[in-house]
Amino acid sequence: FATLGEALDYAASGVRGLNFHDMRGNLARPYPFSEMREDALAVAYRLIAHGVKPEDRIAIVAETGPDFAALFFGCVYAGAWPVPLPLPTSFGGRESYVDQLAVQLSSCDPSILFFPPELADMAGEAAARENVQGLDWASFNASQAVETALPAADTDAICYLQYSSGSTRFPHGVAVTHKALLNNLSAHSHGMEVTDTDRCVSWLPWYHDMGLVGCFLSVVANQVSTDYM
Repeated sequence: FATLGEALDYAASGVRGLNFHDMRGNLARPYPFSEMREDALAVAYRLIAHGVKPEDRIAIVAETGPDFAALFFGCVYAGAWPVPLPLPTSFGGRESYVDQLAVQLSSCDPSILFFPPELADMAGEAAARENVQGLDWASFNASQAVETALPAADTDAICYLQYSSGSTRFPHGVAVTHKALLNNLSAHSHGMEVTDTDRCVSWLPWYHDMGLVGCFLSVVANQVSTDYM
């Protein structure tokens, strides 16, 4: 396959997927790739109906779970550029988090910021500060998804925007093409000699490079069932 959307199309034809566990380690939500693809296509239809165009930037607070996964791939199917943004940490408090989101929103200039409903106060403030439409994803996903034509994807086109974790300096953004990403994910498979029976376990957040690429996008492209703690 030549694009990330095609990678999910292929993964959805199999039986593997993602498993989300609660704080006690109990399985809270199995999420087969087939279900993720259905949800992502519905998101793409909603985005297009909402007026989203190819190459629009769509910022998404990267909470590890089905909502972010479907939104990320929904943007890809719609030709938009998903931009994963961090969750609040225990450092700095509320104002520090709002400031960080606002600076990243100013940098990537998105048309929408999606966030979990429980972060509506902080994320909504950051969005308002930068004149970005802020939407909680539960409300958005409650709207009707009317099937429509999806834009053709190009392997040399930008797939998504990614910020560094910010652990050593303020986060810096990069634009990643479908081709560059899939070459990287192919190297994961060959370098680790992935087999049909391999599984992945991860506790890394999806706004971190290793969490997003190594333990989310790679497991989709390489069809590896993954357990998230």
